[in-house]
Amino acid sequence: MNYLLLFFFTILSACTNNTIQKQDMRKSKIVQLPGHYNVQDNAWENSDPNYDAYSSFGEDLYATFSKLDKDGNSLGLGLIDKSGKVIIQPIYSSVTMRIRAENDFFVVSDSLNNYGIVNSEGVEIVNPQFDDIYFGNNAADSMDTKFGLIKVSKNDKKGYINAAGQIIVPVKYDDLFMMGKNGLIMFQVLIPIGNGNNTAKWGIMDFNQKIISPPRFSYPSRFENGSVTLVSEGIEYDVNENGIIKKK
Repeated sequence: MNYLLLFFFTILSACTNNTIQKQDMRKSKIVQLPGHYNVQDNAWENSDPNYDAYSSFGEDLYATFSKLDKDGNSLGLGLIDKSGKVIIQPIYSSVTMRIRAENDFFVVSDSLNNYGIVNSEGVEIVNPQFDDIYFGNNAADSMDTKFGLIKVSKNDKKGYINAAGQIIVPVKYDDLFMMGKNGLIMFQVLIPIGNGNNTAKWGIMDFNQKIISPPRFSYPSRFENGSVTLVSEGIEYDVNENGIIKKK
């Protein structure tokens, strides 16, 4: 029993120390990673035992690196450029895709798989809080970003944030789809049809969540030349960028 208690307190102490080290890392920022850039291998080499010995850039301008504890375990991932400048502090569990908008934005996650966004200045504009941040998954998500919005999800509901991390559309819809730069959005509602099945219907609203049309359309679509054709119960409707809907 004593051995079991000793083992438990040893594990608890290790976890506590790891948490304290991560909190300390948030307070003390690393400006420059020790080491040098190896042109031939396109990698950052580092002999300091407190960090990864080798960070490969691959085909990118940035490389991830780890801050290590005394046992060589990672305390978190960060990001450097080819000069060794630290872009993102090594406090995250992952640093993944880069969102190319006016500036670079990086999707990061914590140990609980919550996702957030850090900009190219290393500023955390969205702390890790979402179940997913949609970018590059498909053409629709990429187009959302082009219009200045980023789709996010939490508890199976979706919303939109902007590049400043502000919530533009609350995270409460089954799905969302930008119709164009005019600010009209299609929102999805899952309607139960029995036996545990749902059917998806799409409505139209603006950024202020003013409803232009209730959920009745079969699928979303984007404006082309100022209008789009949508289908409800087999009937086609013409929708223009001003939100005017007419049966064809």
